Amino acid sequence: MRLGLCLAAFGGEGLGSALKQLPDDTLALDVPTDTTLGLIDVRRCADDRAYLDEIAAALSGHTVGVVSNSRDAQLLLGPHGPHTAAVCPGDPGTRMAHALRCGLGTIRLAERLGAPAVRLLPGCPDFGRWLSWWGSDAGWADNIAVFRDRAAPLITAAREAGVLMMLEPHPKQIVYDRASAELLFAMCGDWDDVLRLCVDPANLAAIGHDAIGAVRGWNGRMAAVHAKDLQRHSAPAPPAGAGWSRYGPQPPIRFRALGLGELDWPAIVAALQDECFEGVLYLEHEDTLLPREQSIRRSLDLLRAIVPQHAAQGRTW
Repeated sequence: MRLGLCLAAFGGEGLGSALKQLPDDTLALDVPTDTTLGLIDVRRCADDRAYLDEIAAALSGHTVGVVSNSRDAQLLLGPHGPHTAAVCPGDPGTRMAHALRCGLGTIRLAERLGAPAVRLLPGCPDFGRWLSWWGSDAGWADNIAVFRDRAAPLITAAREAGVLMMLEPHPKQIVYDRASAELLFAMCGDWDDVLRLCVDPANLAAIGHDAIGAVRGWNGRMAAVHAKDLQRHSAPAPPAGAGWSRYGPQPPIRFRALGLGELDWPAIVAALQDECFEGVLYLEHEDTLLPREQSIRRSLDLLRAIVPQHAAQGRTW
């Protein structure tokens, strides 16, 4: 198990500035290509070889474990209403074309950097399929079918580039819990060589799932894990302070640096060891109450204290 850091925490500062602020050159990096972050121009990555070489030169000496895109990729499936207009305006066709171009650019950058995986959040065409409706047999499988159709060019590109495509279970995505993930793999069995998950225990705990169970039982389909902590608000009055949001009808939540929320990260790491997880545990800074450098330092210190630095000797008596 190796430690990593998501560079989305440095959005708006430029790639060079972000790399200068890394606390440790040994960390594996999740390099985001979202057009809204300003770190990389992913549209140029789709067909500009010289630009890919420029990014590779900037990242020389760093280990890139994954190249990711969340906000542009969301437009592959939607929604295509006012929620996503700030990412790319226009009709649904225009937005889907934007998502496809950005997804291909993300894959081509991963190939150029020698990164083993991309992480995309492709969205969800119809959240109403969470619920059953009288007189209708529509269900979540219909969302997966749309994904199969629209994501096929990206799967082909990832396969040709020799990189894995990871989806992240999240309430805004076609994969949001274990049941939807199992449905995805059942309907996309011909993509088993390429399709994987990046599991975020905090995102799953935010909608009521067990954070420790979230990393168990994936049978090799979990290629990466995100690390952040979680606070949940259960009082009837709205919470005070920064960073609170809602994922749905559940109570408000906010993300914190590790050790400042309610998740049992020593137990989560132990579960990863039990599962023989050998991927990267990527730290995500989303704490609105701590300065970025303090949040990252605190979280890395906690992870370094509980993630084995080498093979354990086991009991010797």
